[in-house]
Amino acid sequence: MTTATSTRHAPAARAETRADRLWAALPILCVFALFAFVYAWEAWLVASPYVFVDELRYSQIARSIAESGTLSRRGEPAGLDTLAEVATAPAWLVNDVATGYLLAKTIGVLAMTSVVFPVYALARMLVSRGWALFAAAASAAIPAFTYASLILQEPFAYPLAALFFYLLVRALVLRTRRAFIGPTIVALVAPFVRDQLAVLAIVLVLALVATVWNGERARRWRRGWDRWDRVGLVVLSVIAIAAANSLFARGSFTWERATGDYKGRMLEYGLWAGGAFAIGIGILPLVIALASITRSRGLPRTAAERAFTLVLGLSVFLFGIYAAAKAAHLSTVFATRVAERNLIYLAPLVFVATAAWLARPRLRPLPSILAAAAVLVMIVVTPMVLEFPYFEAPGYSILAIGNREWELSAATLQDVVVWVFFAGIALALAIALLRRRLPVVSAALAVAAAVLIVGWNATGEVYAAAGSNTAADDLRRGFPEPPTWIDDATGGAPTLYLGKQVTNVNGINLLEFWNRSIEKVWSVDGTAPGPGPIVTPDLADARGRLFPDPKVPYVVADPGIDVVGQLVARGGAWRLFRVAPPLRLRNSTTGLYVDGWMGEESGYSQFVGPGPGVMKVTVSRAGWTGEDVPGNVTIRVGTLVVGPDKQPAIGEVTAVRRWVVRAGKARTFEIPTETPPVRAEVTIDPTFVPAKLDAGSSETRALGAVVAYEWVPRKAATR
Repeated sequence: MTTATSTRHAPAARAETRADRLWAALPILCVFALFAFVYAWEAWLVASPYVFVDELRYSQIARSIAESGTLSRRGEPAGLDTLAEVATAPAWLVNDVATGYLLAKTIGVLAMTSVVFPVYALARMLVSRGWALFAAAASAAIPAFTYASLILQEPFAYPLAALFFYLLVRALVLRTRRAFIGPTIVALVAPFVRDQLAVLAIVLVLALVATVWNGERARRWRRGWDRWDRVGLVVLSVIAIAAANSLFARGSFTWERATGDYKGRMLEYGLWAGGAFAIGIGILPLVIALASITRSRGLPRTAAERAFTLVLGLSVFLFGIYAAAKAAHLSTVFATRVAERNLIYLAPLVFVATAAWLARPRLRPLPSILAAAAVLVMIVVTPMVLEFPYFEAPGYSILAIGNREWELSAATLQDVVVWVFFAGIALALAIALLRRRLPVVSAALAVAAAVLIVGWNATGEVYAAAGSNTAADDLRRGFPEPPTWIDDATGGAPTLYLGKQVTNVNGINLLEFWNRSIEKVWSVDGTAPGPGPIVTPDLADARGRLFPDPKVPYVVADPGIDVVGQLVARGGAWRLFRVAPPLRLRNSTTGLYVDGWMGEESGYSQFVGPGPGVMKVTVSRAGWTGEDVPGNVTIRVGTLVVGPDKQPAIGEVTAVRRWVVRAGKARTFEIPTETPPVRAEVTIDPTFVPAKLDAGSSETRALGAVVAYEWVPRKAATR
């Protein structure tokens, strides 16, 4: 009877257990839902990708997966850049670009916000539910969450790193082979999400080595060591470090360059990255985390605390080294940047350490002083960059509020940061000192500190998101509306972009992102932008036929390029043609910037025409009223032939005109020509640089004049 009754009530007991677990999980689910809603709303407000070429690059592969199940970029086979492309591919199953873009961002938002779950699980190994919720919420509130609205790797890499930290700490506590399977798999997969996360594998290996070294067997083995054994260990350690450094240098040019030639920059830029990270997360959490790394003698710690401290220390060191090396390398190949972006993966560990300390505040003088001094040095030497938004260091967004809203200078903001540092130290001291005498007050101050930390982070994130909106809006401003005008006109038929003298790379990237029908990106002068294959076609004959022939029904062309075919639509300065195959040019211009200025040389080719005509060439410096630098103008007109470089060239010269162009002057030349193909070329010597002649000018190009070409049939010219 008893057995039957127990069996009958067993399902009810299991149902009650599941209900209890669901009820216990409800708070963290609410935290996830709240942040996911806010970030999805922020993502919806971002009108367009603006981090080029990254967002276009990842979208190209994701689209190819959705459309054909293959990896391709601009119609050519390509490799997988990151598993994030696979994760966002389902969004592009939708034909509408705007909807697909929103879905891709939403996938990123949900992925990045999921960081709350591993952070909460990790924190629960050390603290109560309330403090674990604080750690999870703070980890999901950092300014770097502005990346969730972008098509990047970070929305997937950030929670993956947090999952690794939780699984590794758990494995170090359980110490079973099965427990280590999880962190090992994550460590192996993580570099395929973001290559920086190769650091996780090193953390795993060093954590295992440290655990074995501090195990009972290793301790018994070391008890019999003498002084020379210890000296030998030091020598072997130095050799091992040198060998590891050589191995990394062999496999990574970034590491070789930074550690070999730019150690000073590594130190300086590493401190900058740490300072920006500290400012972004509220300063005090980093002080607490650094102070938590060292062990206090006589203070008992649980296995979870020991494992967490080990992972925290290794991660801070290794991610810090990586950020320093990456920033030093970038300074040599791109620009000097504050590389906080490479430290954001430490935030979950920092906030778990902060939660553990706020739950049980202990005053440890020496570690606290050293940690505070280290953070103070970081924030003092870190430059106050007020660029907004600052993509590489979103932690600066909290300072941008003071600068943009209250007009505070960089020097004043530096003082504010230092005062925030000391205010945080004072608050931490009050919490620790009042713990025994006034525990209620201490606990209240700890809760207040937690609220302030989350509020500081959330404020920075919201303002960083506002910066993203501004950047996207600025990029879209002046772009044709609707942005999908090419897809709308072609019905999605394959389209070629054909450009020249491309200087507005972002504009071409936007054109390609919003119009999935653009399958190829070419230019007549080799200036077509990536990412992906680009082609500079040859001139197959003097009648304008191009080789190779892309065999596409539509071409969208830059100003100065006319295609033989029907003009279908206009989008700003771009024109969309339905091609009359094979692909042929009616005319094209080279050597002119988009604003009409040329440097030393420019040319115009008229490939087809109904008969003899007139070449109209206007040369002008009417817009330049500064110091006069007379320019010797030579205009040559003649027959058009295919040059040795397979580009248009003058064959027989039929006319030459010379003039001297001066500031504020302009002249139009009308030169008779034979039946096309014909070509005109203009050279101007010397050129001038406005910035060198006028202190108020920022124009650093070497300019000749504003030149306009037009060929018209002779009958039309005489009307």
